[in-house]
Amino acid sequence: MPDSAGVLKIILVGILGAVVLVSLLSSQDINARALDLTLSTSLLQGGYTELAIPPLGTIRAKTHLFPLRFRIALKDINLDRLKALVSQQPISIFPEIEASFRSQLLAYVVRLLFLALLGGGVLGYLLFRRPSHALLSGLAGLLTFAILICGAVFTYNERAFQEPEFTGVVEAAPWLLGVAEEALLAVESLDDTLRIVAANLTLMFESLSLVGAENAPVEGELKILHVSDVHNNPLGISLASQMAAAFAADLIIDTGDATDYGTPLEGELLRKISDSSLPWIFVPGNHDSPAVISALKELENVTVLEAGIIYLEEFDLTIAGIGDPAAAGTEMRVPSPEEYREAASRLLEIIQQEEKKPALIVSHHREVVEEFSHWPVTLLHGHSHRVDIRTLNKAAIIDAGTTGGAGIRGLMTSEQIPYTMVLLHMHRQGENWQITAADSIAFNQQNAGFILERKRLAAPGPFAAEDGEGPGE
Repeated sequence: MPDSAGVLKIILVGILGAVVLVSLLSSQDINARALDLTLSTSLLQGGYTELAIPPLGTIRAKTHLFPLRFRIALKDINLDRLKALVSQQPISIFPEIEASFRSQLLAYVVRLLFLALLGGGVLGYLLFRRPSHALLSGLAGLLTFAILICGAVFTYNERAFQEPEFTGVVEAAPWLLGVAEEALLAVESLDDTLRIVAANLTLMFESLSLVGAENAPVEGELKILHVSDVHNNPLGISLASQMAAAFAADLIIDTGDATDYGTPLEGELLRKISDSSLPWIFVPGNHDSPAVISALKELENVTVLEAGIIYLEEFDLTIAGIGDPAAAGTEMRVPSPEEYREAASRLLEIIQQEEKKPALIVSHHREVVEEFSHWPVTLLHGHSHRVDIRTLNKAAIIDAGTTGGAGIRGLMTSEQIPYTMVLLHMHRQGENWQITAADSIAFNQQNAGFILERKRLAAPGPFAAEDGEGPGE
């Protein structure tokens, strides 16, 4: 009989053998009527469930606490079976699909446990050459995976897919995220939507080969693309225009630093903005200058918001904003906190003169917009070159990062700086627009990688009487 150290060694060998064999052989094909799927499990990137639809991309979410990654990949769609499926009565289809999927999933779990037992036992026998040791190793592997699987099941939260991450083809992102969101809603009200879901199955899967911006569902009643810190990078401007088209944005808000030094020559490089057909609202940053502002004002689709309020009648949308204090001159500097507070106070005076409250308040630096965090509004800024989506007091605060990949400075560092922007989903509530979700979008030029992550935000509610007192009060 081995001592305690020997028993521990046998157990560790069993766990190792189970992990190796499960990782190598966990893939299994299953059939859900018209869909052929592949299930797999691994310990890499644990806690996530991935839904892969090649070649379009992958949606994943942090669904459970235990270190297992579950992956469901679409292998094939049988169109003949799909036609037969939607011709049946929905009330009989979904219970049948659910029962079939559950039975196959249960068989898959049993197979995983068998692999864990076999992997631990085989490695234990190869190392110790004793049946009793091999049995103990096998049981250790079996017990380990039984605990991991049960833990994952009991902590599983399918609503995590309300804030998914997406990687893959840019144009497919809105469509795939829409599928994930609509699937969750369908689960909540399945009895009322069975016939609708069944009728739309054919359309959904036949659109796989045609998916693009024109097929993307509109998650928000109003969609705004927030860009910032282009820093003379023409690719950043082109990317913003392409993303706005792909995601069916209604307008673009740019929170400054379009240039590096604010020279007239740099202002000429910004004329590519006019290639976009969307309204482009620009608030100057500390790297911009009067020459840059003048060049942007010449572009037909650009509105420069130096200090004031604009009203977009087409969307019934009010936006308040103020430029960075440094943009009034040619010196490239970061103003003091006192200057930013003065800018916020100046903007407050402008807002208080208007009867209609703004839905968005924008400026280049966070110190300006944070002064308005006690108002139920959406606050947009840039400057940090890092995407940030958060709530503070009553407000949602969003930093778009750097849409130009930090410009020339991004080329001078060994660290890859992604091109980033944020898509805002706005919904009408009463007399104003309020944000309900934000999609952070990152594009890595080096490997052409594309990542989208959605964050849902609680609607801040309408303005109350005390909200009119002023920022920070």
